[in-house]
Order: sequence, then C-alpha cells, then structure tokens
Amino acid sequence: WGLGLDLAIVLPAAALVPAVIGALVAPLATRVRGLYLAVLTLGLLILGEHLFKIMVPITGGQGVGRGVAGRTLFGVDMTATYAIGPILLKPETSFYLLTLVILVVLGVTARNLARGRVGRSFAAVRDRDIAAEVMGVNLLRTKTLAFTLSSAFAGVAGALFSMLVGRIAPEQWNLFLSIDFLAVVVIGGIATISGTIIGACFVVLMPRLLEELTVAIPWLSGSSGGFLNIFQLQTIVFGVLIIVFITVEPRGLYGLWIRVRNYFKAWPFSY
Repeated sequence: WGLGLDLAIVLPAAALVPAVIGALVAPLATRVRGLYLAVLTLGLLILGEHLFKIMVPITGGQGVGRGVAGRTLFGVDMTATYAIGPILLKPETSFYLLTLVILVVLGVTARNLARGRVGRSFAAVRDRDIAAEVMGVNLLRTKTLAFTLSSAFAGVAGALFSMLVGRIAPEQWNLFLSIDFLAVVVIGGIATISGTIIGACFVVLMPRLLEELTVAIPWLSGSSGGFLNIFQLQTIVFGVLIIVFITVEPRGLYGLWIRVRNYFKAWPFSY
C-alpha cells in the first residue's frame, strides 16, 4: 500500500497515527513504573510483532510486507538526479538531506520541550513521581503526553526508515531493533538530546567498523561461517557497552564529552 501520497502528507500522518496509539496505550503505562514499565513495554512489543504477522490483510504478512511511500515532496520527485550548478544531487543525497532537515527540526523541538515547562514536568516525574505530584504535576497528563510525543517522533523515524529499506515487513520491527534503540539511549547518554544523536551515530557506525575487522580477525566472518559473525559480535559489544556505561558513566558518551570539554576549559587548573 504505497498509496502514492506526497511526503508532505505521509510524514505528518506517520506522526499522527502513532501519537493516537500512544495516547491510547498511555493509561496502561501510567499505572506502573520502573522495572514493571520496562516489562510492560516489552510485552507490548511482543504483542505488536505478533499482531503484525497475523494481520495479513493490513500488513501483508511475514516475509511479504507492504510497499513504502514514494519519495515525492511537494510534487518534486526525489528519485531523480538534479543538477545545481556544477553539483549533481543524486537520489540518495536528496533523501539524506531530507532526513537531516527533519532531524534538526525534531531535535530543536525536543530540546525546546526539554528546557520548557513540559520538559521540567517530564524530568520531575522521571526522577520522583510522588514528589512531582506533591508539587502539583499531573502524573496522568504528563505521562500520557510523554507517550504521545515519543510515539509521534518514533512514527516519523519509522516512516523514514521504511523508505530507506524499501519495504515494511513485520519481522523488521522486533526485539533486536529495540535493543539497538536501548543501546542508542544508554551509550549516547540518558536524558540528553545530544547524547541520543551521538549514540545513534555510534550504533550505526559500529557494524561498519566490525565489517572492516572481518579481514583482520580470522575467527570473525561476515556470515555464519566463522566462530562469530558480525551480527553476533555486534550484539555482544552493545550488551557489554550498555553494562559498562550504566555502571561507570550513566551519562554515556555525552558525559565523557562533557568531562573532556570541562577539562580543557579549566586547564591548567584542576577545577
């Protein structure tokens, strides 16, 4: 179901539909917190993956899936090559620039939300919900808004990701993808906008680096022929890094960058 809609319609719809679903799921999530919230999220993931596989008339079924939206923005075909002076703008470059613009817009939006009243409410509920409620923060409204906004952001990202891979199949949205997202947040830096961007770059570039290591390391292979393949080693590395950063540096790579920056700002003094 590509539907042939313009991206000016597809991307807002990709934010609106998940936002509505997130608002519907939020009342369940607002009743639990901590480990129980993590278990609930995992259960919703497993349930959603199973529903995607059996709802064949809607999703196309496992191994088949559905087509993605066409790369047309405001009537401009982004699959064509355009010449801007001496520069040739190829289709992959056009799509990259589109995602970069969306990243900047959503990143600035999230940063402004985090610095405003809504963001302070989110931080208060995250740190100590009982204390936040005593100070006048509406827990139900705050948690519902958090689920709604995060679902909208995830919907836009999912639409762009589906156009990148070229197909929407149920098995693509599984537990391993959630582990990658968890690695992005923990390795990059929890509760920081810049940290999530740094973590995303790290998680995307790490498999490329491991692919280069297949030549230098004899027991590492690109497929299932060696002692370990790239996917298995990638999962191990992400798991180890998540444990290390949670125990040693909870703020992740962003926290390390802050330490290095503050050191050089204060040098030659110790503080």
